Amino acid sequence: MKNYTKGFIGGILASVCMLIFVAATNQSNQYSQISQNELISKLEEIETKIQFNYNVLNKHLVRIMAYGVKVKDGYIDGVRQPVNCQHITNESKNK
Repeated sequence: MKNYTKGFIGGILASVCMLIFVAATNQSNQYSQISQNELISKLEEIETKIQFNYNVLNKHLVRIMAYGVKVKDGYIDGVRQPVNCQHITNESKNK
C-alpha cells in the first residue's frame, strides 16, 4: 500500500509540474506574441517615417540639381552670366 500511495502522490506531483510548465509556456508565448505585435507596429511607424524623409530629401535633391542647371546656364535672376568655356580654353592655348 505504501508503494501505491507513493506512486499516486508522485503521479499527481508530476501532473501538477507538467501543468505548471505548460501554463508558464503559454503565458510566455502570449507575452512574446504581444511584444511581436508591438515590435511590428513600431517597425511600420519607422518605415513610414523613413519613406517620408526619403521623399523630402528627394524633392530637395531635385531642386538643388535644377538650381545648378539654371546657374550653369545663367538663368538665376540675371546675376550670373553663362561663361563661354571655348573662349577661355582658346585664350589659354594662345599664351
